[in-house]
Amino acid sequence: MDWEQRCIRLCAAVLICAVLLRLWTDGAFVPVGQALESERTASFLLYLQTGRVVRSLPEPSVRDRVPDPAPPAQQSAPGFTGEDLERITVNDTCGASPDLQALLTDRQVPELTGEGPRVLILHSHTTESFTQTELDRYEESSPYRTLDPGYNMIELGQIVAEILRDSGIEVIHDTELHDYPSYNGSYSHAAASTRELLEQYPTIELILDLHRDAADTPTGQMATRCTVGGESAAQLMFVMGTDTRLKHPDWERNLSLALKLQALLERENPGLCRDLKLSQNRYNQHLGEYALLIEIGAAGNTLDQARLAARELGEAIVQLSKMEHTE
Repeated sequence: MDWEQRCIRLCAAVLICAVLLRLWTDGAFVPVGQALESERTASFLLYLQTGRVVRSLPEPSVRDRVPDPAPPAQQSAPGFTGEDLERITVNDTCGASPDLQALLTDRQVPELTGEGPRVLILHSHTTESFTQTELDRYEESSPYRTLDPGYNMIELGQIVAEILRDSGIEVIHDTELHDYPSYNGSYSHAAASTRELLEQYPTIELILDLHRDAADTPTGQMATRCTVGGESAAQLMFVMGTDTRLKHPDWERNLSLALKLQALLERENPGLCRDLKLSQNRYNQHLGEYALLIEIGAAGNTLDQARLAARELGEAIVQLSKMEHTE
């Protein structure tokens, strides 16, 4: 075979391949294309058409594929577990027998963010005060009581209110003397003020009635003590009403909130809280879906010890306010 015949055959072969390639690209040979749909065949045909040598990389398997970056997760709420419940002792003086585990671990919390006042702080026993020291002297209206707002429960309410306001939570602080001039009827006077303020500020979600405890001992007035950051502090005690004597439909919701706050406080400073007390009385807690009575120290404590405990309470409420709100 001479050189001219070889050229003719080669040109014919190239022409046939070019025709087939054109038909392929026009979709005429779909079944054939499916049969020839291999990487090696595709590379060869592309070479015939363009003169380029193409190397294809294998498609990564599902396992080898790198997933798309996930969007940043929102800050998760501080959940509660059985370990938190182990830190809490409940003194059930009325036989209410609530399911503490269920109440602690549910996701219901008051919505403390948003426009309008969200927290009401008041004091049914406003004039309650503490043991005087050289630096904390005040005029007594009666033993361990004073009308001076810098030394009675108004001072502690102001500390909690300022911490909440600094975090963006709007607060109403009722500084009315509900227990003066008469101690009798304090809760009735406080209830009237609470109803009036709830009507005036319907955005209020949480009611805090701040007290201090008192009990005679052989050596004088009872003092509660713990350590916070190396400093001596008073203890906190949640006193929670139930429906064992009077109608109180939201008592378990209130208790759930108290358990969560006590869990947060005990996480940070074990021993800061005394046993949570369940009582047959309501203490005006039936006036709101979330209402707490909290004893900050006792008459035997100093004001500085109570101030430190009040600051820890305020910080715990701020932390709780960052939990995801659910209905």
